[in-house]
Amino acid sequence: MKNINAFSLFLHFFGFIFLAINFTQAQTGTVNGSVTHDGKPLPGVNISLPDIQKGASTNAEGFYKINNIPEGSYTLRATFIGYKEFTTNISINAGQTTPVDITLKKATSQMNEMVVTGTMRKTYVKDSPVKVEVVNTEKLTQGKTSSNFMDLVGSVNGLTTQLNCGVCGTNAIRINGVEGPNTAVLIDGMPIMGALASVYGLNGISPSIIDQVEVIKGPQSTLYGTQALGGVVNIITKNPATTPTFSADVYGKSTEEGNIDIAASPKIGRFKGFISGNTLRMENYFDHNNDQFNDVAKNSRISLFGKGTLEGKNGEQRMNIAAKFYDENRTGGVKAFTDDMRGSDQIYGESIYTRRAELMTDYRPAGLDERLRFSGAFTYHDQDSYYGTEHYDARQGIIYGQSTWDQPVSESFQLLTGATLRYQTYNDNTPATSDGTNRRFIPGLFAQGELSLGEVTLLGGLRVDHHEEHGFVTAPRLSAKYSPTELMTLRASGGTGFRVVNVFTEDHAALTGSREVVFTEDLDPERSRSVTASIEQIIPFGANPMTLSLDGFYTHFSNKIIPDYDQDPDLIVYENLDGFSVTRGFSVGVDQNFTVFPLSYNANFTLMDVFTDEGGQRQALTYAPDYTGNVGLTYNFNPLDVSIGYTGNLVGSKRMPDSYVEDFGRDRWTPAYSTHDIKLSKEFTNVNSANGIGFEAYLSVENLFDYTQGSPLVDASAPFGPQFDTIYTWGPLVGRTFSLGARINLR
Repeated sequence: MKNINAFSLFLHFFGFIFLAINFTQAQTGTVNGSVTHDGKPLPGVNISLPDIQKGASTNAEGFYKINNIPEGSYTLRATFIGYKEFTTNISINAGQTTPVDITLKKATSQMNEMVVTGTMRKTYVKDSPVKVEVVNTEKLTQGKTSSNFMDLVGSVNGLTTQLNCGVCGTNAIRINGVEGPNTAVLIDGMPIMGALASVYGLNGISPSIIDQVEVIKGPQSTLYGTQALGGVVNIITKNPATTPTFSADVYGKSTEEGNIDIAASPKIGRFKGFISGNTLRMENYFDHNNDQFNDVAKNSRISLFGKGTLEGKNGEQRMNIAAKFYDENRTGGVKAFTDDMRGSDQIYGESIYTRRAELMTDYRPAGLDERLRFSGAFTYHDQDSYYGTEHYDARQGIIYGQSTWDQPVSESFQLLTGATLRYQTYNDNTPATSDGTNRRFIPGLFAQGELSLGEVTLLGGLRVDHHEEHGFVTAPRLSAKYSPTELMTLRASGGTGFRVVNVFTEDHAALTGSREVVFTEDLDPERSRSVTASIEQIIPFGANPMTLSLDGFYTHFSNKIIPDYDQDPDLIVYENLDGFSVTRGFSVGVDQNFTVFPLSYNANFTLMDVFTDEGGQRQALTYAPDYTGNVGLTYNFNPLDVSIGYTGNLVGSKRMPDSYVEDFGRDRWTPAYSTHDIKLSKEFTNVNSANGIGFEAYLSVENLFDYTQGSPLVDASAPFGPQFDTIYTWGPLVGRTFSLGARINLR
C-alpha cells in the first residue's frame, strides 16, 4: 500500500509539473524577425530583452527568434560590432508571435561593442569601468595578409612584437614596453597560454578563427592571476552560430610562403559547430642582409581548430567546447643546414619542433539566468629544439578549472565571485628541472563588486592565490568610471600584479648563442603596482563624430628579473633586481567613421619611459622603444565593391645591451623607423550572390618602402664561438613583400 501511495504521489507530482509547464507556456509569447543593413542580412547580431535577461543571435540568414517571453511590455535591443545600437519598445501577448524586423546603421564610434575581459562579465565598452580596447579581425588585417596573429598585433595601440631570435624567429608581445612574459594571453577568457607557449605557441593562432581581440593595459592579476602584470590580451574565437557554412582562404607571398585556410560550420537544431584547418609552408632560403644566415626561418605548420555550441531554447549559449591542435617545424641557419643535421657542431642551424594541444569548455546551467558558470581547460605543449649544439627538450601541461557566480545584490550593486584551480607540470633537460618534473598546484579565490551610482561606477576586487613556494599571494584592484555627459568618459584604475618566473621557458636568450646561464640566487616572484587613467571625448561632427582618447599609465615593478648581458661577455646572469623598474607614459588616440563617404580611420601614439633603478643608477630597459604609433585607414569604393586598407607603424629608438656596443661596435641606440602596408580587396557580389555564395580577391604590399634593420646576429662569422648571439633584433628582417589571395564564403 505504501508503494502504491508513493507511486500515486509520484504521478501527481509530475502531472503538476506538466500542467505548470503548459500553463506557463500558455502565458508566454514569442518575438522574431530579421536584421539587415542595406538590404543584406546580418548574421551574429545580438538581440536581447534586458528587462528579463533573455536573448538570441541572428543566424546566417539574419533571422532571430526568442521564445517563452512572459506577457508584458519590454525594450528590445540589437547590437553588433561596427553598427549603431537599435532599441524599440514591444508588447508580448500570450500565445502570439510579435514580428520585429530591424535595420541597422553603420556606427560612427566603437563604444557599443560588447566585451568581457575587463570585468569577466558581458558589458559594453562604454559601460565598462575598466578601459578595454577592442580590435576586430577586419581591423587587424586591414593592411596585411597573414595567417599568424603575431604579425598583426602592431595595429593595436601600445602593443609591439619583440623578435627574440634572429635565426628561428621566436617572438613575444610587449604592452607599453613591458617584457612579453608579463602579458597574459587568453583564449576565450582562459589563461592557458603558459610560459612555454608565450614564446612558441602564439604563432599558431590564425586570424581565421578570431572574432575580436580585447586588450587591457596594466595589472589584471585580480581576475587572471599570474603573468598578468603588464596587461591582458584576450582572443575571442568565432561564434559557430554566425560563421558561414563553408569558407576557404588561399594566399601566396613573394617570399614563397603559401597558406590555405578551410572552415566549415555544421548546424543541427540547437547545436552549432565550427571547424577550421590552416596549413602554411615557407621553405625558401634568402639572405638579403648578407650575414650568411636565412633572413627568416623556414616554416611548415598545420593548425586545427574546432568549436561547438549548444544553445538553450531562447538562443542563449549553454555549453561551449573547443579544441585546437598545432604542429610546427621551424628551421633557421646557414644555407647548408637541414633538419637532418640537428645538433651539428660543424654547420650551424636552429631547428624547433612544436606540438601543442588545447581543450576548453564552458557550461552555464539552465534556470539560473546565466549567473553560474563553469569553465575548464587542458593544454599540452611539447618542444624539441636545437640551437646549434644546444638541445632543449621540454614539455608543459596545464589543467585549469574555474567557477564563477554573478549575482545582482540590488539594482545598483553587482557581485562576482569565483574559484580557480591551476595545476601545471613542466620538465626539460636544463638546470631548471635538474631535480625532476616541476609541479605547481595553485588554488585561488577572487571576488569583485561593481557599484553604479548614476554617472559614477566603482569596481573593487581582490584575489588570493596560494603557491607552495611563496605562500599566499594577494592581488587587489580598484577602478572608477565617471561620465559627466553622454560624450565624455573618465576612468581610473589601481592594482597590483604578480608573476612566478621560469626563465628557460620565457627568455629565448637563455638558450641561443654560446653564453652560459648563471643564477646567482633563488628567484622571487615579480610584483607590480600600477595606476592608469583615461579620458574619452566624443566630438560631434554632424553625423560623423570623432572619438578622442588620452591615457596615462605608471607601473612600478619590484623583484624584477632582468637578464644581465653586461657583467661578463660569456655569461647571462639572472637575478632579482636590487632596486626597481618603472614603466610610465601616456598615449593619445583618435578614431572616426564617416557616413557621408565610406572612410574610417584611427591613429594612436604612445610615449614611454621604461627604466630600471639599481643602486641609484638609472638606465633605460633594453629593447623597450621610447615611443610607438600606428595608423589605420579603410576606404570603400561602394559601386565597385572595392576597398583599400592601409596600416602604418612607428617604432622609436631602443637601448641595446652594452656588450654589443663595447665588443662589436654596434649602436647603443637603434634608429626610429616606420613600416607601411597596403591592401586592395575586390568583392564579386554578382557571382551567385542569390545562392549565398561570396567571392573576394585581394592584393597586399607589406613593408612598402622596403625598410630592414640589417643583420640581427653578433659575430655571425663564428656561430660556434663564445661571442655569437642572435638577439641584436630591433626592426624588420624581411623587406617589401607582395601577397595575392582569394576567399570564398558559402552561406
